[in-house]
Amino acid sequence: MMSPQERANEKIQETETIIKETNEILNKLELPDFAKEIQLNSFNRRLNNLKEECEEIERTSESEELILTLHPRDLPSGQISVRSLTTILGGFQNLSDSIANTLYNQPSEKGKIPQEILDFNEMIFKEAKAGSFKAVLELKHSSKNLFDEPVQSQTLSELFELLFSSEGEETLSESISFLGPRALKNYSEWTKTLRDLDTAVEVEWASSYKGYSKVSINPEKAENIYKILSEFSETSEEEVNLNGKLMGANIRTKTFEINTNDGEKITGRISKDALPKVASFVLDKQCKAILLKVTTKSSSKEKVSWTLKSISVIKEED
Repeated sequence: MMSPQERANEKIQETETIIKETNEILNKLELPDFAKEIQLNSFNRRLNNLKEECEEIERTSESEELILTLHPRDLPSGQISVRSLTTILGGFQNLSDSIANTLYNQPSEKGKIPQEILDFNEMIFKEAKAGSFKAVLELKHSSKNLFDEPVQSQTLSELFELLFSSEGEETLSESISFLGPRALKNYSEWTKTLRDLDTAVEVEWASSYKGYSKVSINPEKAENIYKILSEFSETSEEEVNLNGKLMGANIRTKTFEINTNDGEKITGRISKDALPKVASFVLDKQCKAILLKVTTKSSSKEKVSWTLKSISVIKEED
């Protein structure tokens, strides 16, 4: 797979070649300089834009960059209390950790998050920018990636999907149920913090793999999110053993589909430990699967999410 840096360099080389060839043709026509300049202007502008994009990719190719702009209502622009800053940034880190744990471990609220996940998901405070208080964070890429893109960009992609889904009750319920009870708890605590501190937050994300994203949460929106999440009054977890057929699996997105012998179709996430076996598993073969079933209940609905923890072949009897 070609990296974003390689793609950008390839486009620059193509444009430089076009400019060179076009210039040679125009010279043969012996056009005046102003006429040649008119012809080449659009190509030169494109080249300059591509070089700027390349510089941006180089700046973010080894890491993901986040900028959190904080707007406390009772302080002048560019100021924030230490207590508010550490609480908001700490809550944001906890939310990201819980999502990384769901993606690469399991969505369970029980037990500690593995140190390996905490290490590769650790955000670094790089600098504070002028203007409204801007905290610039860096999330460095791991040296080894499991898939085509770094685990850090995959984690932030899920995080921003959650933030964008918070515009509606139904989409928020779907997203948070999918991410599990630990993410629900941390998102609830973080939005409560924004409400209580009366602070609006604007989150920007620059990624060489995912591009640019931006989302804002003001205290009123935080209050609404917190109320929705508070309705999820009960969560339960159980380990389920079943037999069936693996009908589909996407290793890149870590998703699966199993048809049980009872005729039920189950879809969900693949845990990190199960990925190697799933990757080599023959589809439509009888299998024995161990799954984590997480049920999240609210006053009006019930959401169920599944995580595939283990899969093995059921050998046919002679």
